[in-house]
Amino acid sequence: MFRWLKSPQRRLQELQLLIALAQQVVSALEQTARAPGPEKKRLALQMLRELLKPSGLDPPPLLLEVALEAAVRQLR
Repeated sequence: MFRWLKSPQRRLQELQLLIALAQQVVSALEQTARAPGPEKKRLALQMLRELLKPSGLDPPPLLLEVALEAAVRQLR
């Protein structure tokens, strides 16, 4: 989870990382996945969690979903 005791600059960097990864995941799935919407969402959440693991970030599920939904809307 995000550590809210970190500096504002560090929190911003973590959010930027989350947003960038969410955009990459959505873009990749839109180009390659031939699955219905709910299945794409499940895959996107799984991929995003896996991509965030090396950085040590474990944001709440709602934040992951919001980042992915924003990336989907931005893509369209």
